[in-house]
Amino acid sequence: MGLIIHVDGGARGNPGPAGAGVVIRSEDGTLLFEAAYFLGKQTSNSAEYHALIRALQRAQCFGDQPICVYSDSELLVRQITGQYRVKSPRLRQFFEQAQALLLKLSCWNLRYVPREENRRADQLANLAIDRRGDIIVHDLGAEQAASAAPGEPLAEPAAAPVTADAQAAESAPAEAPAGPTSAEHGVRVVVTRPPDPQECPAGGCAFYSLTVRGTLPAELCVHAAHAILPTLLAMLNTDPQEFVALPTMTVRCTRSGCSAAFHVSPVRSSNGVPHREVE
Repeated sequence: MGLIIHVDGGARGNPGPAGAGVVIRSEDGTLLFEAAYFLGKQTSNSAEYHALIRALQRAQCFGDQPICVYSDSELLVRQITGQYRVKSPRLRQFFEQAQALLLKLSCWNLRYVPREENRRADQLANLAIDRRGDIIVHDLGAEQAASAAPGEPLAEPAAAPVTADAQAAESAPAEAPAGPTSAEHGVRVVVTRPPDPQECPAGGCAFYSLTVRGTLPAELCVHAAHAILPTLLAMLNTDPQEFVALPTMTVRCTRSGCSAAFHVSPVRSSNGVPHREVE
């Protein structure tokens, strides 16, 4: 079994009154959770991140199972999967909180869908803005908890907007569980533009190509590792049936003044290019 999640966030005014919508279903189509969250004054991009964070927080209540999240925000999807760099300091704190929540999952996917395929989540986001408040439309988990233990309320995600303090509290360091398919996957990292040795703390890249399965090489600059990790994790946690179809992604080092760039792609078969295996 697994969870199918639709998320959407929006603001009227950008920034302006904002809302987030979350819909969680089981793979067989059973509705598990629907909610609308009022976020106060936010930008549309911030609202999209709030929606994802609220969904990931609520998904934890249904146990550790594979999840597939659908969003109509290309920016959100491409930043989380490492295709786009997160330049905004405000979005960076949301990005890091989302990554911390994703690390707690054994298997997850995040996919872009057109707005018409995300209609219910959009309706919920607008409902929150119209009502100026949070609305839990349906919560099967709370109903089951109430039946099993009357008088013991189920913990809900905080209704207030995510702040830096809240992010620090929610994103306490935790060991990432090993995904059931991670050991079977290999992700190739190819240097397409080496860093300037004068700018790179590691003095430049000591490799041209390497395959990552569990750990990163010691000689990789921490700034490059920070940029590459979200994409690596997203690929390693991908369902085996979809892994081979993943595209090659370009990742750039986040260190100021560094122009290093890397191609990150799933290892499908040997192509004769020398590379190092990192286990």
